[in-house]
Amino acid sequence: MMIFLREKFIAQIFMWIIAVVFVIASVLLYSGSSGQRGAGAESEVVLTIDGIEVTRGNFEEIVSQQMRAQQQQNQRFGGEIDRKSIEKSVIDSLIRRAIEGSANITDAEIEHYIRSDKNRVQQYNQFGPEIANLYKENVRIFLSSTALRDGIQTLELVTDTEAEQDFLLEAEKAKVKYIEFQHNDYISSVYIDDTEAEKYFNENRENYKTDEQVNVKFIKIDPVDFVSTADIEKYYADNQSEFMTSELVRARHILKKFPENATDEQKAETKTAAEELLKTVTEELAAGTSFADLAKTHSEGPSGADGGALGTSNPDLPPGKYFGRGQMVKPFEEACFDVLKAGEVSELVETRFGYHIIKLEEKFAPTLKSFSEVEMEIRDKLIEINGVDNAKETAENLLFDIEVGDYETAIGLERYNELSLAVGKTGFFAKDAVSIPGGIGSKWTYGGLVDALFDMGVGVTNTIETKKFDGNVSAYFVATLLGKKPAAIPQYDEVKADVINDLRTEKSKESAFAAAKSLYSQRAEGELLDSLIKKYKAPEGVASSEKTVQESSLFNRTAGSSYVSGMGNSKDVMFAAFNMSVGDVRGPYQGDTSVYIIELVERVEPDLELFQTDPSQKTKRYQTILQQKKQDAYDNWFAARKKVANVWVHEDYR
Repeated sequence: MMIFLREKFIAQIFMWIIAVVFVIASVLLYSGSSGQRGAGAESEVVLTIDGIEVTRGNFEEIVSQQMRAQQQQNQRFGGEIDRKSIEKSVIDSLIRRAIEGSANITDAEIEHYIRSDKNRVQQYNQFGPEIANLYKENVRIFLSSTALRDGIQTLELVTDTEAEQDFLLEAEKAKVKYIEFQHNDYISSVYIDDTEAEKYFNENRENYKTDEQVNVKFIKIDPVDFVSTADIEKYYADNQSEFMTSELVRARHILKKFPENATDEQKAETKTAAEELLKTVTEELAAGTSFADLAKTHSEGPSGADGGALGTSNPDLPPGKYFGRGQMVKPFEEACFDVLKAGEVSELVETRFGYHIIKLEEKFAPTLKSFSEVEMEIRDKLIEINGVDNAKETAENLLFDIEVGDYETAIGLERYNELSLAVGKTGFFAKDAVSIPGGIGSKWTYGGLVDALFDMGVGVTNTIETKKFDGNVSAYFVATLLGKKPAAIPQYDEVKADVINDLRTEKSKESAFAAAKSLYSQRAEGELLDSLIKKYKAPEGVASSEKTVQESSLFNRTAGSSYVSGMGNSKDVMFAAFNMSVGDVRGPYQGDTSVYIIELVERVEPDLELFQTDPSQKTKRYQTILQQKKQDAYDNWFAARKKVANVWVHEDYR
């Protein structure tokens, strides 16, 4: 999901740099730009948008990031991962970025936007060339989107009548008392006989149609099984240079800036001023003033307010800001890493920004990470280097051994003894199953397995490579398709329990409505709910035999919502309440989970005079409506633009 650049977005640059927004930007920046593509499926074009090409590798990278984010969310809040929905969301995001980035934004405009804010400048200057290009691409898309929106939304206006109507809708409120008949209370009183259930099934047969199903015999070969703790320890001992921390420094600086688009003469003047500043700084340091205080007083750089400190915090080091090689412009980096010693203050250092006086506070040499810190990293690397190849070779050998003999004989061979291989069966399952039966697990962990199995013919045995969210191999399977059932409407007996449950739920709604209607029919002229409730007698077998009169909160008519505050969802109740007078009793009205009889107990009429005399009320309405109208105008333009966009999507992702 792409995020518009905002000031907050700039401040949190290091957080979003690893998010999907950045991957999408890189896709739009680099896809098809060089005219060169590598070999294999990763470079296959799967999406084109007005000439922009997106390869399978790039597309899968974005989808994988979205799926990982969804998985993390599901671990906290529950739910299932729907890959098709994620693919559609990614495609929509890429189309939106391409369209919103279609305005002609010059390099000069991008440069001006970055240079117009000191925080943007500070962040931008810390990037290497590749990240800087991605950053600029995000700025370009933001400026393009802003330009398009400004052009489309400029003509939108709000009339006094529109503002007044909006005020009336929000200011008019109602409160009701109600008697609630919950659907679930009546389930236990519903009796369903076979004749009735079978009749319901025959009238709703399509609701019970099953998808195509397969039954599979398999052996899973996991690359993890080919990497031992001893292998990991040996790799750590033999390759310790890989596990050294980065060299870091903590430094402060005072900047004397060049004027924008400075001439040689202006640069010379800046140097003279910087030399004088260096003398002042040297004298004040000798007098005991801290470098941080001097930076606050004299620095013309954005870090001056922070005492000239540069970089970011590091949780493994004492409080402060740190940076490594490649994060600062070259002359500045060389001074910090190659010239100065801890505690020293530099002579003038010239960069494209001006002249710097640098104090190197601390230097942290690289250190060796502990084995426990890198054990999982090494394991994953060895799985990719050795585990995957060994698992693939084993799967191919197993396929041959199974074809010569059978599954049980094959896994009993001596060469497979250390792997503890097991034969499993899935039983029949449908293609949309989230978890593959037989102990296999999530179909997203073993991506590609389900599609491969459903493409096989009955009796065929194949090896199948599966992949994780990140595109790396998760396992190899040797699988035989034992059977395949076509999509079909099952016999009544096969789904009898589901049919009876569905019919019972439907009839419970009818019973709740009938109970409410029966009570309402006993109401005398002018009788209110507190009196009517005394006439209620629960039908035999109903779970809850008592009813109480409850009261909602004040609520207004909200477009697109049927929620009545303090009560529940009922579009009928919301509509009825604003067509009643205080003391009216009406019903029954169906809701999402209950049936209601209601009594209007309070009505707040809009104070039209307040709207006409209080300028803030009008201003609020104008702003709200104008914002919505502008958004609607842009959405309508975007929908029309999308229709004529030259978009092609590979059949795998349609």
